[in-house]
Amino acid sequence: MSKMGGFKTPILHGLCTFGYAARHIVELAANGDASKLKNVKVRFSAPVIPGETLETSVWADKSNPNRVFFQVRVVERDTIAITNAAAEFTAPVSLSAHGNAKL
Repeated sequence: MSKMGGFKTPILHGLCTFGYAARHIVELAANGDASKLKNVKVRFSAPVIPGETLETSVWADKSNPNRVFFQVRVVERDTIAITNAAAEFTAPVSLSAHGNAKL
């Protein structure tokens, strides 16, 4: 399928990348409690190759205590794979001591 899309190597499906990002933000913003996640909106901006390291950076939304903004970077290529992303929670978020997660 990746060849049909013009890629030379297999790529990670966007929804898989999205799933890792959602897991990161739930861990960082809701202490791992996925039941607090209300919605997530993202823009896919670059493909991810299986085996690459994803780093998710998360920032609190100062105008809405229930929302965070985030992006996902492919570490090996220093490329942003998900950008202009936001997640809303059912309760005010409390970002953990680390604003980044790597997997």
